[in-house]
Parts: sequence; structure tokens; C-alpha cells
Amino acid sequence: MFQDGEETVNMKGGGEKNQPLPIGWFALFTPSDAMPRDRGLYIKRRGLIILLGLVALAITWGCGQSAEFVENVYAAGFGQSIGRGLGAVTGVLPTSVAELLLFVVGAWFLVVTARAAWHVGWRKRRALNAIACGGLHFGAFASIALALFYVFWGLNYFRAPLIERAQWQPYTTSQDDEHEELKRLCLEMVLATNVSYQAATGSEDYGSPSTPKADPAVMDGEIEVGYQRVQADLGLDESFGAVRARAKPVALSSAMNLLQISGFYFPWTGEANYNRLQPGCSIPFVIAHEKAHQRCITSEDEANFFGFLACVRSDDPYVRYSGYLFAQRQLLNELFELDPEAAKELLAKRLPGVQRDVDDLRAYWQQFEQGVAGEVGKASEAVNDAYLKTNGVKGGVQSYRMSAKLLIVYARKAGTLVWTPEKN
Repeated sequence: MFQDGEETVNMKGGGEKNQPLPIGWFALFTPSDAMPRDRGLYIKRRGLIILLGLVALAITWGCGQSAEFVENVYAAGFGQSIGRGLGAVTGVLPTSVAELLLFVVGAWFLVVTARAAWHVGWRKRRALNAIACGGLHFGAFASIALALFYVFWGLNYFRAPLIERAQWQPYTTSQDDEHEELKRLCLEMVLATNVSYQAATGSEDYGSPSTPKADPAVMDGEIEVGYQRVQADLGLDESFGAVRARAKPVALSSAMNLLQISGFYFPWTGEANYNRLQPGCSIPFVIAHEKAHQRCITSEDEANFFGFLACVRSDDPYVRYSGYLFAQRQLLNELFELDPEAAKELLAKRLPGVQRDVDDLRAYWQQFEQGVAGEVGKASEAVNDAYLKTNGVKGGVQSYRMSAKLLIVYARKAGTLVWTPEKN
């Protein structure tokens, strides 16, 4: 008989065979070993899917060995077009297609696994058959998903580091030089953050944690303007400045809180997604960070760096404020390791409203570091760390902090981290 589209074996006592066994590994067993809910493995069909996925992965790996192909053909051409095309299609919907896909795929795996476990538990299906079918299902799905990941975006992990691509001087300095340089840049960022906060809120202390006043779509457009200016200022390929699909807030942002995720880029749909529940002062920068990923930037330190540059080149003072606040905190963290007293002196120069936002931001994420939420967050970080290291990102999750070095290198080249139209 047929059940749920799969051929099964219906057995009656004494090992009597009523139907032929489905073709697959378990067909090697005697009929009396089969159970009513055993499923066909379809090794040839699923094996072919796995093979095609592995072949695609091998081809992308081979292409990744050519620096010229990755940079000039893929990152500046084919890869950019794929991301923009996917974003244009998924951008038709106001909700995150990535979120919907993750929910559907997760629910599907959960239902299939639960059903198989129930059948095995009630001795309607052999555990060996359930494991074999599940392994082949997952293998086929994973091989195709991984192949699409690298074709759509992952090949960018083979790009040379930004300092090498831009032919900037590597970050090298003595501790004394670094100390004075950091103090100067931190002071610069503290003052720029204060100016932007006042421009955005109209006061030195808004009285409560600040939030963006602009509509998310308007704010997204301001960030895109910033990226166009980044492209012009740094002389990047014109495709870098092309407008990308609007970033989308995630409806289930509470789940992102538990995972301690502020935003993510989904290569299969070309979407930049952000946690809508996080404090407002970080939202513009997080959007800019994820929109850097839309531009074939894979490294987290580079996404931070470009996100900062785009924010501070925006015409919206709150977007600028979010960018400067990020850079200030990154550089002050570096200074704290060298000279805690100097860092504390600079912290005292923050406006009360700025300090209120920082305290609110810190308290917001700290609440998810305790109990079950804390364990979930640690697991999420471990997965992200393994993912980044697997794709050649040195330092794994620590790469998020490495953007401070990029900020310093860029400041040496440009003379300052503060952007003003008349200087560019």
C-alpha cells in the first residue's frame, strides 16, 4: 500500500508478506524484519542530489582559488547581481522572507523528526530505517543549501582582506604610539557622538533612552546615501554604491534576543534583517552593518567598518549618532586595555544622554546573559564562532572587535574619522 507518498510494507503476524519491500538498504533484511511504517530510501535519487551539491561546492571552491575571479568577476559583478536580484524579489513583501523560510524549514524538520520518533517508539517503524531516511533527507537538503550559499554569497569569503584590497598600510605601531593615537581618536569620537546626539535630540539629555525619529524606510534610504558616499570617497567599484533592498525588522525578535543576535544577513533571499526590539541607538548601525553584507562584505570587522562609514556619511543626525557611538565604544574598549585611567577621563566627557543610551544598551543585552537565556546565547555564539572560523575568518566571533584596527588604519590614511562634506 502507499502512505504519505511513500511505499510501505504491511506485515501480518508470522512474517507473512503482503506487499513487496521498498527499494533501499533495508530491503536487504528479511520481510519479517520490516515494519508497517518503514519508508523507502530512494538512494539513487537522493544520492544524485547530494552528488550535485558536492560538485557545485567543489566548483565554487576551485573558483575561490583565483583571487582575480573572486574580486573582479564575482564580488564586483556576478555576486553583486545575485544579491541585488534576490533582494528585489523578496523586497516585494514587507515582512522578512528569511524569517518565514527559517520557520517553515524548522517546523518541517521538527514535524518529520517527531513523526519518525513516534513511529519508532510505538514499534511501527525500525530505528535503523528512520535514521537512514533522515540522514539521506538531511544530506540532500544540506548539500543543496550549502551549494546555493556559496554561489549566492559565500564565495566572498575567499576575498583578500580589505587592507590588502585597498592597498593600505597594515596596522603596525609601538605601544606608546598606539596609546597616544587611541586617546586622540577616542576624544574625537566622544565629541562627534555628543554633537550628533544634540543634533538628533535637541538636548544634552533626552530624559530617556533615545530612539530614531525617522521612519525605518526613510532611515534605510539615508544609510543608502551614506553607502553611495563611501563608494565615491574610497574609489570603490560602482556596484558597491548601488541601492540594495530595504532592511527588514524580524517579527520574532524575541527569539533573536535569546540568541543575543542584533541582526543577520540571509544570503538565500538577499535580505538584511534586524532585531526590532533592541535599543534604538544601535538600530541604524546594525542596519548599516547588515547592508554591508548585502554588498559582498563577509568579514564582520569589515562590515562594522563599512557600516560606520555609511552611518557617519548620512544626512540624518541620529544615523550619524549611532555610527559614532559604535566607533566610540570600540575604540574606548581598546584604550581601556592600555590605559584605564585615560579611558575613564574620556568617558566623563560624554553627554548625560549619551551615557544613558550606553547604560540602556548594556543593560538590555545583559538581561539575556543569565539562566536559560544565557546558555542559549552561549550556544548561539559557539555556533557563530565555528561558522566564521570554518569560512576562514580569523578569530571567529572576536573578529567583531577587530574593526577597531580598521578604524585606526583608515584614520591614519584620512587624517580623521569625522566626516564632513566640505572635506570630501
